[in-house]
Amino acid sequence: MNKDPLISFIVPCYNDGKFILECLNSIHEQDYKTYEVIIINDGSKDKITNQIVSTIVHPKVKVLQTTNQGPAKARNLGILNSQGKYILPLDADNKIATSFVTEAIAVLENNPGIKIVSCDLKIFGLKDGYVKFATYTLEKLLGRNLMECASIYRREDFDKTKGYNPNMIGTYEDWDLWLSLLENGGEVYQIKKPYIFYRIKKTSRNQSVSSEEHKRLRKQIYLNHQNIYSNNFLDPSESFEYHLLYNSKEYKLGRFLLKPLRALQRIIR
Repeated sequence: MNKDPLISFIVPCYNDGKFILECLNSIHEQDYKTYEVIIINDGSKDKITNQIVSTIVHPKVKVLQTTNQGPAKARNLGILNSQGKYILPLDADNKIATSFVTEAIAVLENNPGIKIVSCDLKIFGLKDGYVKFATYTLEKLLGRNLMECASIYRREDFDKTKGYNPNMIGTYEDWDLWLSLLENGGEVYQIKKPYIFYRIKKTSRNQSVSSEEHKRLRKQIYLNHQNIYSNNFLDPSESFEYHLLYNSKEYKLGRFLLKPLRALQRIIR
């Protein structure tokens, strides 16, 4: 008798039909075999996507059709229609390594205090690369996202939150959820291996978000989680903007110009 807990892959798809079979194949080829897949066709306008999705027939795959509502609502819908003890959101154009779920569930089953298991990324498509996320602390997470959306967490923990917040329109809805999952305690376990394959395309959702929109969404995260921000002092050096500022030409020039003045001030003192 198979006693492995069920994991639900939540796969929103908006006009990514030409990639979704690769995504599904990577799921079917994984080591862990107790799973289900919930595909949410999020109002795709692309004929090829709708044709491909309509032909998907598999005993472990369920397809939901909906009008376009964005990734936050699409993921929430998928999770509400899932049965798994664990949840893994995976974008339709990305892929998963064979052993990620096996390793992650072993960690979660043996460590009730761990709420999220994440991993590094292998970049593929138009570019190749390896994204190593910074080591998790709550303070760092308040300043910037430290995890790919395809991280694994318990359904029961998700049910204690309001889910992916639909006011995060554009990006960062996963970062917002991590804060919701962790605001009352819990830890993150990071597998320092590239177990998620992240596809780089000509156009992507994150690339289409302007710098002003990024600022608005970061403020929205603060507004969504004012309690956790007020209860934890945020070191400015851990914020995303600090790193941009510190490495900017203007900041480096300013430091260079002020260096003699600061040296003189130390002598006068």
